[in-house]
Amino acid sequence: MNMSKKTESKRFISIRLRLFLQVGAIVLLAVTLILALNKWYLSSIYILNQKRTMQSLAEEIDTYDVSAADYSSKIALLEKDNGVTIDVYMSDGTPLYYGAAPTGITGGKIVIKDRHDNPDGSFFEIQENALSDTQFIVYGKSLNFGGDLEMYSKKTTIDSYADTAINVMLITSILALCGTLVAIYFYSKRFTKPLIEMSCVTGGMADMDFSKKCEYGGNDEIGTLASSINELSDSLKNTLDDLNEKNRRLQEDIEREQQLDKIRKDFISNVSHELKTPISIIQGYSEGAKLMLDSGDAKGASEYCEIITDETHKMNTLVLQLLELSMYESGNVKLSMDKIDLRAAAEEYGEENRLKFESNGIKFINDIPSDSFGLGDSVKIRMIFNNYISNACSHVSGDNIIRVYKGQSTDKGSIRICVYNSGSHIDSDDMDKIWISFYRADKSHSRAEGRFGLGLSIVGAIQKLHGEKYGAENTDDGVVFWFDIKKA
Repeated sequence: MNMSKKTESKRFISIRLRLFLQVGAIVLLAVTLILALNKWYLSSIYILNQKRTMQSLAEEIDTYDVSAADYSSKIALLEKDNGVTIDVYMSDGTPLYYGAAPTGITGGKIVIKDRHDNPDGSFFEIQENALSDTQFIVYGKSLNFGGDLEMYSKKTTIDSYADTAINVMLITSILALCGTLVAIYFYSKRFTKPLIEMSCVTGGMADMDFSKKCEYGGNDEIGTLASSINELSDSLKNTLDDLNEKNRRLQEDIEREQQLDKIRKDFISNVSHELKTPISIIQGYSEGAKLMLDSGDAKGASEYCEIITDETHKMNTLVLQLLELSMYESGNVKLSMDKIDLRAAAEEYGEENRLKFESNGIKFINDIPSDSFGLGDSVKIRMIFNNYISNACSHVSGDNIIRVYKGQSTDKGSIRICVYNSGSHIDSDDMDKIWISFYRADKSHSRAEGRFGLGLSIVGAIQKLHGEKYGAENTDDGVVFWFDIKKA
């Protein structure tokens, strides 16, 4: 179970054990108190109840007609039903009725323990038979006809009843206590289960584990607490995930900014390098041409001027490509969405460069189906064909095959066009960098080919304008460049 350092420094006692011990102690205290009260007061309560019974019997006897023939039989019946002994005397002390159950109390043998005189002249006494150590509750009362009544009830029997009741209560209390403790154990287990579960959940939250949830679904305070803990867990998880996501984005932004800064520096360096070389050539050949003109060598000066013109053309091409790339990357280009015959576009490029293919021993294959039509800016899509196939011409080797075909797009609404060239693979380290301006994976090709490393960057910018995918991958015997275009 997860606990904080502060909790671990203290002795851990389970809430289940605490609840069991505390509720068990309360029940034990209640049982003990009940037994003690019964021990102290049960006998007194029985005696008080017997006194009231004796008073009630005396009042009933006072209503009897002493001259009736059944007078004695009525009193005998009361004795039998209530377990008392009744003596009735005339006003001169002559017995009118003498109890059927002898008490054994005789003159000189009575010891008065207690007497309670009532306002009506009646009294209660506790008398003891010295021979048998038997105590009696004696009630005396003057009757309406002028005689007296004395009623006896064994106090010892009442005390015995009270002791028996106490013993029975003790045994039943012990049994009830054992049963109650068992019930308390299971109740405490059931009651504390959601609390222990909440402790595990909150402990997991402290360790940043928000996968656990409180399963208790009651409609009480514990259920509300469980729901609040679950909501807190979800809130903390969402907050932490959001924070981690923001940290990740911040890290990506920092890395992207560092990468952009590097790209910016490399771009300036590459542009400077690409412009420096033709400028140096133009400067050198201009000076040479001037010297030749001064010396009258018009033919040599003309050759130098052709070189200068060629370098100027390359510079112009570089500047135009840079302007074109900048325009695409700015997003301020309005696309003209045309229906394009993709096979015809590839075939058109093949025809225009047929002599170039033949002179370099390149086999150009157009396998795009005739029913392949895409939707996009026709000028810019043809530029993608031009840049991909031109790139393939520069890197084709081995079987010298360039094949254009229809691939399988991951988007059902798009067509994938692939340009394959046989030859060497692109290193995995270079695969993501080939789309960066001025980056050339193959450093062996000279600038004489008129390549500046901008063609693939332009492809990426055009595809981003169209909102379509593009990429490259190595095959068993070559490389495939591909781009997606919406189906027409």
